[in-house]
Order: sequence, then C-alpha cells, then structure tokens
Amino acid sequence: NHSMKKSLIALAALATISGAAMAQSSVSVYGRLDASLGSEKAGASGAAQSQSQLSSGLLSTSRLGFRGTEDLGGGLKAIFQLETTLGVDTGAAFGAGFDRQSIVGLTGGFGAVKLGRTETAFDDIRDISVGSALWDSEFSPTKIAYVNSVGGVAVGHVADYSSRSSNQIRYESPNFGGFTGGISYGLDEQASPVKRDVTAFNLRYRSGPLDVGLGYQEQNHEVSATKREYTTLAGAYDFGAVRVSAGYNMAEQGTLESNGFVVGANMPMGPWDFSVGYAYNKSENAGVDTAKSKGLAFGVTYSLSKRTRVYAAYLNGDAENGAGTEVAERRLYAAGIRHDF
Repeated sequence: NHSMKKSLIALAALATISGAAMAQSSVSVYGRLDASLGSEKAGASGAAQSQSQLSSGLLSTSRLGFRGTEDLGGGLKAIFQLETTLGVDTGAAFGAGFDRQSIVGLTGGFGAVKLGRTETAFDDIRDISVGSALWDSEFSPTKIAYVNSVGGVAVGHVADYSSRSSNQIRYESPNFGGFTGGISYGLDEQASPVKRDVTAFNLRYRSGPLDVGLGYQEQNHEVSATKREYTTLAGAYDFGAVRVSAGYNMAEQGTLESNGFVVGANMPMGPWDFSVGYAYNKSENAGVDTAKSKGLAFGVTYSLSKRTRVYAAYLNGDAENGAGTEVAERRLYAAGIRHDF
C-alpha cells in the first residue's frame, strides 16, 4: 500500500503540473454566422436590375477562427490567430485559406509584434470613421461613396484601399496615457523589378468616450499599376444616448485625387440600436472634376441575446461624372440574423 500511496502522489503531482501548463496557454475556436434576405441593384444608371438574394455577411463578415496565447513569463506572451471568411448562403469558404487573419507574434511591455496576414495600421483608423455609420457593415454609405466602381462600372475615384496585407510585419505600441501608435509593412516579394509593397502607420488617442486617430498608407502596385497614397483623420464619441463617428479621407494616384467624408450616428434604446449614415466623395484630375459620389443609409438591430441579433438596413447612393451626369447607382436592402459563437 505504500507503493499505492506513492502512485497516487505521483498522479496528483502530474495533474497539478498539467493543470499549470494548461493555465499558461489557451486556444479558442470562435465564429460569426450572418445571413440575410434582400435585394440589390448595382451598375449603370437606368440599366441596373434589381436582384433578390440570400446573402452572407452584410451586417458583418461571416467567419471561422482560431486564436490562442501562451504565457512565456515576465509579461511576455506568444499569440496566434487564424481566421477565414465563410459564405453562410452557400457553405463555401472564400479566399485562399485563412484570408482574414493568419498571424503569429509576441506581446509584452514593449507592445505587440505580429507576422503574417492581417489588417494594416491604416485600416484601424478608417474603422473609427464608420463605427457608427451603419456599424462598419456592407450597408455603410462609404460602400457607394468611396468605391472606385459600382457593379462593374468605373466611376473615376481612387478611394479604394487594401485593408489587409500579406507578408506583413506589424508593430503596435503600448498605451501611453491614452496614446498608441502602430506601423505595418507588407513586403515586396515579386521576382520582377516592379516594387509591390504596402506601408502604413497610425497615431491614436482613446480616453473614456473619445476615440480619435490619424492614419496614412502607401501602396505600390497593390490594386493598380502605380503608387497610391491614403490619408485619413477619424473620430468617434459616445454620448450615452447617441454614439457618433466621422472621418475625412484623401486618396492620391499621380494627378488624380479623391477627397471624401463620412458621418454617422447610433441611437441605442434597450435591445434596439438605430443607425444612420451619410458619405460623400469627390475626385479631380489635375484640378478638373472627374467624379462625385454620395450614399445614405439607415438601419436597426435588435439583440435577442448577447450573441444573437436580428437586423434590417437600407443603403442608397449614386455616382456622377465630371459633367454632373449620373453614371452609376446602387441600392441594397435586407433583413437578417447574426449569431456569434
């Protein structure tokens, strides 16, 4: 029986060690399923046709992800995240594998370093500007005002940007009295002499209900065969009865320049959350007007629980050429349900 006691003690010690090891690291599976029924019309003005559709990810992108941390001691942690886009309407996984997130890195008193595919530092600030303009969703008025083409019809803007970059190194600073900064660089890995990379940085201040930031991004041969530069200034404030957000955005490609703004408000009422947003964008080439776009949207969500909500929203907008003639339009409305797990 002495040997049995020794065995029990050994098992207890092993369980304690295993429990301590488990406590030092964690891995979680998470996801979001968003499906809606509605109609969309997008394309050339007067020619675009309405299409009834069951859509995935209109309120926010449907996804499946894995993330984890390991405590390395002394405040240092290893982190990872893998996240792919899902199509709830078809069951398909979009993109090439984990198209939304694929990073590994370290966090500590120095901040955080992430390697792989993830959002650029610039995208963090653009997100602030539409946080209360239809929840930064597919219904956001920027989805018509800031886009370079509508239903395949080019409208003369250069406002579109790459929100994520592959082959990226990203650094996020610790918080200094509400101030944070970040920089990201997506490496040029093309064999040809054409330089193709994405550089971005941000400066942000958050204190209580206030969130403001400045972002800059330079893209070389990323979505066009030339260099594009983006600058954005954004802010948001939570008054309690209403949350507001706004942003100014400037994009340049040679002599072509796009300047736009977006404003939005959210009004929570118990489980309800009402939102309205407006965006406008104007482009000119060497001082000559080339395009004007505007979008108006409104919608509502109702929380059935902390993880499940239903919603309905409407987006409408159009684009004009330099002469003021409407060349493209987009109308989208839908009602749906989103569930997080």
